[in-house]
Amino acid sequence: MVKLNQKGMTSIELLVCFVIISAIVVSMFDMILNYQNQQQIERIKNEIVSYSNNIQKVIQDDLIKGHLISADNLSADKKSVTLTMNDPSNYQTSLQIKANEGVISYGRLGDVIDYEIPAIADLYLSNDSEINVLAGVNGYIEIKIVLNHPNFEDEEYIFTITCPLNFVY
Repeated sequence: MVKLNQKGMTSIELLVCFVIISAIVVSMFDMILNYQNQQQIERIKNEIVSYSNNIQKVIQDDLIKGHLISADNLSADKKSVTLTMNDPSNYQTSLQIKANEGVISYGRLGDVIDYEIPAIADLYLSNDSEINVLAGVNGYIEIKIVLNHPNFEDEEYIFTITCPLNFVY
């Protein structure tokens, strides 16, 4: 007769295996949560970059193609301005930063469009957003938009639109 091995696993060995497997599962769970958090932050950043690209394209294209000649009626809080273009129709546009509403309004007078910031929790348009006009021979306009969110590394995303005034090319 063949003698069978009568050795088996003790309850201590089972407990040690269970603890080791539990530790591995918990660490993997933490890693997955960390990746999900990073994915959410990247999604937020992508939406904001897309928003900034869209609004920059609309405003910058109009300022350059319309040939911006002057920026008038700059409000005291530097949140709104009237822009005059020198294309064949000599039209005027209005730009207004409404930080408390989360809206940037831009368009021809009488046909202004509100560009709302993306609907992301805790994202807001900062009061640090402003319009600066430097008049003169080499004048220009600078539009600084500041978006804040607690998940950003420095808690804000800034983009700037600049255009020369009465540029001759």
